[in-house]
This record gives sequence, C-alpha cells and structure tokens, in this order.
Amino acid sequence: MDPSLAIGPSNYAGQATAWARAVKANLGVEAWAFSGLPLRGGTFEFEVDKLFSRVGFRLSWGWKTRTRRLFGGVSHVALDGFKTFARWNRHGELPADAKRLERMGFRMGLIAHGSDVRDPLAHIARDEWSYFTVGDEAWRSTLIRQTERNRTFSRDVGWPVFYSTPDLGYDLPHGTWLPVVVDIDAWASNVPLLERKRPLVVHVPSQRNPPIKGTQFIDPVLRQLHDDGVIEYVAPTGLPHRELMALVRRCDVLVDQLLFGSYGVAAVEAMAAGRVTVGRLNDDVRARAERLPEFLEATPETLREVIASVRDRRDELRAQAERNLQFVRTWHDGRLSAQRLAGWLGVER
Repeated sequence: MDPSLAIGPSNYAGQATAWARAVKANLGVEAWAFSGLPLRGGTFEFEVDKLFSRVGFRLSWGWKTRTRRLFGGVSHVALDGFKTFARWNRHGELPADAKRLERMGFRMGLIAHGSDVRDPLAHIARDEWSYFTVGDEAWRSTLIRQTERNRTFSRDVGWPVFYSTPDLGYDLPHGTWLPVVVDIDAWASNVPLLERKRPLVVHVPSQRNPPIKGTQFIDPVLRQLHDDGVIEYVAPTGLPHRELMALVRRCDVLVDQLLFGSYGVAAVEAMAAGRVTVGRLNDDVRARAERLPEFLEATPETLREVIASVRDRRDELRAQAERNLQFVRTWHDGRLSAQRLAGWLGVER
C-alpha cells in the first residue's frame, strides 16, 4: 500500500491543511486535513479538506465502521493539537482513542502546536516576560496538568512526535521541529514598505485569556503613539481571514507578540508579506533554533521606543524585511516541513 496521510483535527491557523498540501506537493504522497463539524454550529475560518460529524462517534456502536469510512485509503494519521479526533474537547480520552486507531492498523503520529504541551513552569523559568505570569492560578494549574499529561503520552507511546514552533524543543526533546507553512505567493505584497509619513502599524489582539501576545501591554502604547501622530494604528477584531490578510499585506509594521518568546504563524505571514515584524525571541530559543528571523525586538518596557524609532530606520528595516522574506522562503514554504515528515511516511526526501 502506498503511503497516504490524514492530519487533524485541530487545524490551528490552517496548519493541518498547509502541512498536508506540502506533503502532497513535495513528496507526491496523497495527504489531506480533517476536522469535525462544530457541535453548536459556527463557521470555519480556515480551509479543511474533510469535515465529519463528531456526534456519530460518541457511541461505541459503529465507531470502527465510521472511522474506516473517514480514513478510507489512509495509511498514516497525524493527530494535531493533542485532541482526540472524535471526542474533541475530552482531552483525557486522547490516549485511548489514539491507540484504538493504531490497533486498527493506522501508523500514528502526533503534532504539537504550543499550549497543548508547553510547560508553564518551565516557560516562566526560561523567560522573564512569560505570558504564564499574567494568568490566574486556576488557569495556570489546569495547563500544568494538561500539558504534563500530553508530554507524558507523547514520550511513552513511542510514535513520531512533531512540534510547530522552535521553543517546543524544550518541552518535547524527543520530537522534531515541523515548521509552520504559509502560501508565500498568496501573501506577497506589492505595497511599498515604509513610504507613509506615519507608518501603518497593525496588531491583531489576542483572543485568549490571558492574552498570549501581550495585547494588554501593546495596545495602550500603540494607541498613544497614534494619538501623538507618530503612527497610524489599526487593531482589527473579528475580521474574516481574507480581510485580515489584505490588511497585513498593506501595512508597514505588524506587532506580533511580546510574551511568547518564540514565533508562529502570524509572524511568518507578516514576513511573507514583506512587512516589518515586531516580536521577541528569548535567549533559550536563540540557543536552540536552527535559524531565526530578524524581528524588530521589543519588550513591554521598550515597545514605545522601538515603534517610535521606525520612521528614522526606514532603509534599515526595509533591508531586514527583505532578509526575512528570504528566510520564510527557505524555512516556511512547505519543502522543509515535507522533508521532516518523509521518514515517517517511508518515502525518499
């Protein structure tokens, strides 16, 4: 049987779909992404190849039949986000359900996105600005328990384990970095960079509680700079992804995050659009990563000074943005990600 791959069900930021398409384009292996229909209605922000009703998987009767129908012709299943594909938010059911798939003959893999395995206490120890310091104790305690369970399962089960952001190598030392993938052609922008008198600065507020990006520090600073006439500031909420994409492609600066200490999809998208990207990489990520982009670095304490300096650093920052575009083309266009999955799939790289 030729290898074929299904990835799901979380599809955070459309990455399951992006990885599947990278595998198909670069390895010639049939691959697709899947996810479950919302139990209480709702819409899908990111494209996915196959949708199924999770209701039918709540009962054991017919479970195998439905599973074989969903994964017909598939040899490999990668579960992303450490969620059981059928019971969704019942996190504790993942080991049993995943092993059930293995017993049915599927070759299993796991993909971590971040908060599903990131150890809050270890992150706080590594990073003085860790977002785990701004949440309440109940939230932090819940994540400590959940992420420990997921890390233990990933270590003990013996399956290939992949992770999407460079910092997760500390949490999953037995895993492999699977770079996030963006459609670089789709994000390409022909809008000249930093030619406005007042640079257009965008920050997409975090919807998490507490805000992982540091919106509570970012937003007041950017609003004040806007009121002072230094920048033009836009903070969109609730925009469809297509409209958000158009905004990023025409802005000058995207302020991504201050509390994460690494980088993810939003930063890669901004760099693919050739925009100046503000973020922060902590020292441990710098020490571990194979290669890193050149962010316009800022902390909550230095953000105002950094953003105010943009108007006087136009040529420098245009050159930085061009180097970051080359970085994204090398590391995040899907070729490397497909190569990282090739060994597990049993195909030549």
